[in-house]
Amino acid sequence: MKTMKKNLMTLAAVLCCSVLFNACNKDNGNDSPEADDTKPVSAVMEYTLTVGDNMLSALNLTIEYYDSDGKVKTEQMTQKTWTKKVKAKLPVTLGARLKAQLKDGVDVSTWEKFTAAYGYNYNGYAVSASDLVVGNIVAKGTESSLDMKGDEVPEWLERHTDGLVKFAFDFAEGGQATSRSWE
Repeated sequence: MKTMKKNLMTLAAVLCCSVLFNACNKDNGNDSPEADDTKPVSAVMEYTLTVGDNMLSALNLTIEYYDSDGKVKTEQMTQKTWTKKVKAKLPVTLGARLKAQLKDGVDVSTWEKFTAAYGYNYNGYAVSASDLVVGNIVAKGTESSLDMKGDEVPEWLERHTDGLVKFAFDFAEGGQATSRSWE
């Protein structure tokens, strides 16, 4: 009888501690981490732009992209490959564009052949506070290569003054990404 009473008292003490522990956790706002992992809080965009030798040697290549503050930043492309990863709080617009113009002093009109070779890849997605991917994923990659005579280059550049490559996405509060025009 004493043993049974002692076991019941021990069980009651354990249950009481368990209830108090759970109540304290709820009072401190410590909900389960699984619930937090489903809520999108940030968007991530990974950019990669590539160009061929003719473009790098004859053109000033400028990359404009949305940074972590949602503002447009500008960088010069000085190597054949440019990569960037941006993480920003939702809601946000993310994207990039590649602009080109002839370098001062470069006369491509004498070139037999100019190869405009360029490509891009992007991968965008929303993440939770613990960087778990949530929401929809936007991804694309493509490469272009166009051969032309050197004297055709200025006209080709004129047709692409708003950018050879351009993409932008609005990431909503809920993590959904929607394509938009570059502005």
